Amino acid sequence: MAGYTWSHALDQASFNRGQNPQDSTNPAAEYGSSDNDIRHRFTFSMTYDIPGRDGFGQMLKGWQITSIVTLQSGLPWNVVDGYLNGNDISLTGEFSDRWNFTGNPLDFKALPTGIPFVDPSNFSFDSGTNTTTVIGTDPGAPRCLAAAGNQATQASLAHFGCYVDGSGIMTPPAAGTFGTMHRNIFRGPGYHNWDFSITKMWVFRERFSVQLRGEFFNILNHPNFTNPNGVGALEAQSACPAARGST
Repeated sequence: MAGYTWSHALDQASFNRGQNPQDSTNPAAEYGSSDNDIRHRFTFSMTYDIPGRDGFGQMLKGWQITSIVTLQSGLPWNVVDGYLNGNDISLTGEFSDRWNFTGNPLDFKALPTGIPFVDPSNFSFDSGTNTTTVIGTDPGAPRCLAAAGNQATQASLAHFGCYVDGSGIMTPPAAGTFGTMHRNIFRGPGYHNWDFSITKMWVFRERFSVQLRGEFFNILNHPNFTNPNGVGALEAQSACPAARGST
């Protein structure tokens, strides 16, 4: 038996204690993929009765194997700035600001090593000329400066740094403004699991039987990680607050 489900859940907040909006006067800006949005899910289950024959102690018959395979895509995760470090770039007091993002969101992977961070020491802001220049050796610094765009946004790099991974670049917005990044644009790791069992049945007359079962959950011993949550210079909100990672 096999089954496939495609779904797309959209909302502004997914739980009773939903994350604060970055702008309480504009809750529509929070509309995006739900924290519970599993886009693809495939399941396959099978049971096979192994052909048998008569033999000593019924050892050559009554054998059966069963498998259940589950494959599903990852859950969305979101990044906000302010909860842990007290930043308030938007100057609204919400402490739930999102930054600007350019490139492919899929390049930002939720890995134990985290997303490469370009330290603000790589940038220098001259208040006299109102310009920001790259002074460090990090190869991501020039890309951040180019992605930041206008001078006000570039000035924020010298205070907050930026994140670069693949084509994805996340830069802080200018002071007193909101970032362009939408809620829940990133995707966490998928879930892949294979359960397996083997059983042996002994039959005694018509009414009685004895079954011996060996069951192996996640038989390949494959780790399945959840989304990051609440660690690093930015805070990553996930569908599982108990799971922790780094951004």
